[in-house]
Amino acid sequence: MNIYYSKLGRQMDGRTPIDRAGYYVLYEDGEAGYSLCKPEHVETITTEKFVHALVEGCKVAIQSFADSDHNKDVYAFNLYADEHNSIYIYMNTLESFEETLRSYPKLKSAHEVNSLKYNQGDFEFQYWQEHMGMHGLVIDFFEKLAYLTEDLEEEETPAKDSDPIVAFETGIMKAGFQVLVLKAVKRLIEEDAFQSLNKTKNFIAFAATGNDYLDYSLIMRKTIDPQLFYEIFPDLQEKDEQFKQTMQQNQQLSVGKYLDYWLDALESEFAEVSPFQFDKAEIDVFLQLESFGNALAVECIARLEKLADKEELEQEDNQLIYYYAEAIHFAGGLSPEQKLECIRIAERLDENQEETFGLIQDWATLLK
Repeated sequence: MNIYYSKLGRQMDGRTPIDRAGYYVLYEDGEAGYSLCKPEHVETITTEKFVHALVEGCKVAIQSFADSDHNKDVYAFNLYADEHNSIYIYMNTLESFEETLRSYPKLKSAHEVNSLKYNQGDFEFQYWQEHMGMHGLVIDFFEKLAYLTEDLEEEETPAKDSDPIVAFETGIMKAGFQVLVLKAVKRLIEEDAFQSLNKTKNFIAFAATGNDYLDYSLIMRKTIDPQLFYEIFPDLQEKDEQFKQTMQQNQQLSVGKYLDYWLDALESEFAEVSPFQFDKAEIDVFLQLESFGNALAVECIARLEKLADKEELEQEDNQLIYYYAEAIHFAGGLSPEQKLECIRIAERLDENQEETFGLIQDWATLLK
């Protein structure tokens, strides 16, 4: 289990805001910086401007495709944004899919064929910022700045001799852009931006991150009608029901035993364990714990205190710390006393251990 994808899931689900203070700045010399204050005399890309650029840029690419001879039986549109800060537009037609399918003669099962049909890497038509008209410049600036700021702390950088070119709100960077890509797809649907396409009856438009578990369990369902989703992916309807039945069997577990129940998933590298065997993502683990409310916070804080007391942590202890810290996000509001205890635990862990866990920053919205 990679806890990062639960955090991303929280953001994609609107549970945790992406907004953060400050701005990342791109300079003429190709370097990047961070400023708490809005830079003067330079264009600032807000989250709304970023979504606008995505939407209008996609419209340019869609119209370009619509004007081509390929505009027949379009069955899927995907706006793809992976953790490598790349943004692509994908579209495919039934004719192109059938041609691709012929190159995979060993695919026999309906599941295998369907997986190929909706795998963006096998889509015939791919577009990027160069195909988005003038709006592609914003995406180009973003990708350059995102690469430069991957390891840049959100701390004021010294003044530079080079002039700034553009500034981006901090919340756009480091996964925030993936949330905004989903928002852009929703807006494209709301504005009927696909009307110029010759679509199939079961045409779908969706965002994706490149993590199949998260995409299929959460993100794609944000823009695809539930009934249509199950018509296209009947195997996922079956797995959803199996997962639901399995979780119902755990309803009598105490909060402590339910936390322990998921330890196999914590240690798993996407092996055949729950929730991954049901094509569910990391966030689905924590959603099952949500019903415990504040009792979940009480249990996790107690376990974190014991880990903070240890003189030396093992690798498995580190995993547990991130696991319990993530679970607290699903425990509802914390009491003032619990907030103080969380701060003390976070400070003790960072002071006494070689690894910096950064829990105060991760819990920022919970500790307000």
